[in-house]
Amino acid sequence: MRIGIYFDDLCFSDSRTGGSFTFQQCIFNALKNLKDNKHEFYIFSTDKIDFPKNSFLKFIYLKKIDYPIKDSFFKKVKRKFFKKKENIFNNKEDLNNAAFENNIELMWFPTNSYKFVEIPFFYTVWDLQHRLQSYFPEVSVSGCKFEDREKKYSYIIPRASYIFIGNQAGKQEVVKFYNFPKERVKILPLPTPDFLFNYFETKNDFINKLGIKRNYLFYPAQFWPHKNHILILLAIKILKEKYGIDFDVVFTGSDKGNLNYIKEKVEELGLKEKVYFLGFVSIENLIELYRNAFALVFPSFFGPDNIPPLEAFALKCPVIAAKVSGAEYQLGDAAILFDPKSENELVSAIKKLQDDVILRSIIIEKGFNKSKSWKAEDYVCEVLRLVDEFSEIRRCWSNKQKYIHL
Repeated sequence: MRIGIYFDDLCFSDSRTGGSFTFQQCIFNALKNLKDNKHEFYIFSTDKIDFPKNSFLKFIYLKKIDYPIKDSFFKKVKRKFFKKKENIFNNKEDLNNAAFENNIELMWFPTNSYKFVEIPFFYTVWDLQHRLQSYFPEVSVSGCKFEDREKKYSYIIPRASYIFIGNQAGKQEVVKFYNFPKERVKILPLPTPDFLFNYFETKNDFINKLGIKRNYLFYPAQFWPHKNHILILLAIKILKEKYGIDFDVVFTGSDKGNLNYIKEKVEELGLKEKVYFLGFVSIENLIELYRNAFALVFPSFFGPDNIPPLEAFALKCPVIAAKVSGAEYQLGDAAILFDPKSENELVSAIKKLQDDVILRSIIIEKGFNKSKSWKAEDYVCEVLRLVDEFSEIRRCWSNKQKYIHL
């Protein structure tokens, strides 16, 4: 089959987008290393991508539509008119036309990014938290608002040939919220990022330069409200005042509107000397932060699966994670789980990890084994198995012209 794969330009070119970038890079690298003679692969993107000379992948560059006028009035017109009618542009930068020009039989959207196509497509859903936890502002009133998310998913999900989701909890949510046939929701867990297995330990003075003198808890997460940074602050204050246990905290990640609030809370709680805000860090420094941390503490309210626990597993950093929908499927018994609403449960989890050396070594080993069990190449191979499965349906009509009902 001729398979088109759409890579979102922002996620693909900007590592500051976090998990979106990491996932997309992993999938792209797995595709480059794939040995498959049965299918033809076409990468569609508005971002110019470098391919190895011997790559069997074909790249189709989609030109961006540039709007020369940038005043507020034109922006309002653009949002009102062009967003709703973006498919009226009958030109080569339109993904639908480009797909037909290249006789694509099936399109895959590896991330939540979507552009209209008239051919069958597979679509990856990361989460439906706007339905589950609509009280968080980032899924209701700011950024991609509730009505925008709902309009998007209500349009895309019912039209998808298959939906990909991380685990059984996510599958149940897709079926429940969008009345989608459960047999067409396929479980594909997030893969462990491949760069972690290609890393060779080198001397890195990054930790020493930070001046950290105590054990530290590590949390790499962009500053959204749902990331729940506040819980870690409350927990380390209790650990110090009630138990005399002194931890620092290292936060990495870009600001999504909540950073100033967390900094204010740091001041309010008297933790200024114990909390490090590092912003964006390189992959090399990120790895060192994992390797030297007492634990990854991951209190995010959002599931059903997340990438940082997988990174920690691969680097033998013990994981303490929120017990949210999907966490038990993704993490199993390789992490200590706690209620993300309870700082006292987080305190107990940290103490448990500190007091029980045997438990610490057990979850490190289990996490490391889990990280090796499902990589990006496994993810892509499962996608291709589903392509083969769907091909028996797709062969029923032509891919060389738009279907016209007579």
